[in-house]
Amino acid sequence: MITKRQIQEWNQKVWESKNHAMYEKYAQNKWPWFNDKLDPDIEEFLVANGSSSLDILDLGTCSGSQGIELAKRGHRVVGTDVSETALAQAKLAAAREADLTISFLMDDIAESRLIDNQFDLVVDRGCYHSICSFNHEEYVATLRRVLRPNGAVLLKTMSSEEQRFVSYDKVGDREVQMPFHFTEKQLRTLMSPHFGIELLRDSFFYSSIIPDPARAHFVILRNKK
Repeated sequence: MITKRQIQEWNQKVWESKNHAMYEKYAQNKWPWFNDKLDPDIEEFLVANGSSSLDILDLGTCSGSQGIELAKRGHRVVGTDVSETALAQAKLAAAREADLTISFLMDDIAESRLIDNQFDLVVDRGCYHSICSFNHEEYVATLRRVLRPNGAVLLKTMSSEEQRFVSYDKVGDREVQMPFHFTEKQLRTLMSPHFGIELLRDSFFYSSIIPDPARAHFVILRNKK
């Protein structure tokens, strides 16, 4: 039987390979869900809550665009990813900006080195739906640990209503959908035991790459501790 450690090592290699191939071919981020601006629903949350000077984790930062936009708004941001290639691109992008409080760290949320009670807000725009099939418990436990009391998670996942971008990877002896396309009911069942669900609605993976963005769910989770 494949172990959790083997799955995590496999996941890191997969994403390193995918990101390396993309940048080798295009020299820039061409994932369909890449957005060089801050997603509107993330912006709406910050405005509605009068948020300023937050400590934010940009989880699965990829090339860093969302984290950089959050840092431009005066927040202190840590962007994490399991891909060295993605992190190198994120650091280059951040270096082109002035006076940002942002850093990038190689970190696997399933076995994280982040310290306890470090963040007011976690933004996840694509990590969970890539690891939910094998690291749900570790993901939830880490988020609850690194969030401050009453801290929030802004989670965006692919929607079951989206018929594109459906692929499968082989993990050990089983196939898993990557990224997983969720129903609202599935998200409520998975998250309600661990977080307060303040909002769960339809959204999009707003894109700078494709004109018809992927359908998504946007969830606001509140830490219960």
